[in-house]
Amino acid sequence: MQVKRLSALSCAVMLIGLAGCQSVGPDYTAPKFDLIAAYTPEIPVIANNPADQARWWETTTDPVLDALIKEGITNNIDLKIAISRIRAAAATARGVRGENGLEVGASVDGSAERRTSSRIDGNRVDDLGYGAGIDLSWTADVWGGEAREEQAAEADYLEQVYLREDVYRVMIGDIIRNYIELRGSQKRQELLRSSLDLQRQTSNIVQVRQQTGLASELDLSRARAEVSDIESSLPALQTDIDRSINAISILVGAQPGTHRDVLLDVSPLPEFQSAPPIGIPADLLRRRPDVRAAELALISATAQIGVETATLYPELSLDGSLAFGVTGYGTGPIIRTAMAAIGALIDATLYDGGLRRSNITVAEEEAEQAFLTYRKTLLAAIEEVESAIYGYVGAVQQRDSLIASVRYHSDAFEQSRVRYVQGLSNFLDVLDSQRSLTTSQQSLADAETDLELETINLYSAVGLSVEDVERYADQEGIDLVNG
Repeated sequence: MQVKRLSALSCAVMLIGLAGCQSVGPDYTAPKFDLIAAYTPEIPVIANNPADQARWWETTTDPVLDALIKEGITNNIDLKIAISRIRAAAATARGVRGENGLEVGASVDGSAERRTSSRIDGNRVDDLGYGAGIDLSWTADVWGGEAREEQAAEADYLEQVYLREDVYRVMIGDIIRNYIELRGSQKRQELLRSSLDLQRQTSNIVQVRQQTGLASELDLSRARAEVSDIESSLPALQTDIDRSINAISILVGAQPGTHRDVLLDVSPLPEFQSAPPIGIPADLLRRRPDVRAAELALISATAQIGVETATLYPELSLDGSLAFGVTGYGTGPIIRTAMAAIGALIDATLYDGGLRRSNITVAEEEAEQAFLTYRKTLLAAIEEVESAIYGYVGAVQQRDSLIASVRYHSDAFEQSRVRYVQGLSNFLDVLDSQRSLTTSQQSLADAETDLELETINLYSAVGLSVEDVERYADQEGIDLVNG
């Protein structure tokens, strides 16, 4: 019997000695992606001033837009949800660490007993007592499964941090895009109103000429029809303006229409004094928070393989207790007792029908899926940057061509109107040239808006500076171990 006790104790000591010495399952190694060292299109020079490139949105010359961005950072609902998810993930990580640590329990008990003799004298005895105890329980992390659980929980936590930063990146981009669309619609509305005034002047000229017999009734009808056509375009533009205003209010966490009075004041398209460094595709591994989040999901999935692998091996648990009691109050002699005990339990599953092996296979496949998602996220980020570069270059070319087009159409309209007044051309020439001028002006306004939008698409696509994430993490007390 003595030999058996020594053997069991020796086995427990040996397993405890192994605890922390190894962790089953694969260790995470960052994948090496074979990325081309440069983007396919040539990177354009957008902003000449490189100051504060990491926070380019703060260099806008538009005070209204600057105030909206700051309000969005404070009140955006998606950001608040993302922050809540960070806190939940942090609590989960603390819970995992607590569950894997030492468990301590306490108990207190009391007793009171009264005994009365059946003899005639009826002697009565009161016996009082109390006891207290502490129970200890600890499971040794012999195979590193608990360490892998903590790795997975920490990676899940940091993943939420970077997902919050991606919400931050997208939110800023969405506010600016809607603001640009708003100002673009207002610009088009102004141009249409100018064209409407010009067309009304032309219609008045035709009416005067018709009254003096120099123009036909057909010319007057055509002039008035053109006025009505332009007027019919204004309500649709106002609808676009109203929708943009409501979208901006939602993005900054306010009720639709809250910023209507401020945003209805017409302003030019915003400008930015700096641009983020575009770099090379490999830079997106650090600058894009969604890519960083995808890598952390892979880290968590890799650690989960170790968690499932550890279930294949025996589990060692140590249980201890310390109890103290006092009895005998009221009966004469007081008896004090103290008892300490410790025990070890080795728990091993001999047969489970392949359940644990199946769980390992599931974890391995989930890690493979996380790797593919990581790669897909990176490729999508590269595609987003390249598409934005192409879009920016194309928008610049389109705008420059339309600037010349507006100039030529403006000259043609003035010439046709003068010739019509002098009786050297018919009204159709005036009508066609004025319609072409209006169309080219609208197209130029659209092109200028598109150019601004493509610029923001590019700025947003290249991601955030890592320092932005680290600054936020420091403010919130987040330890970016893997960052």
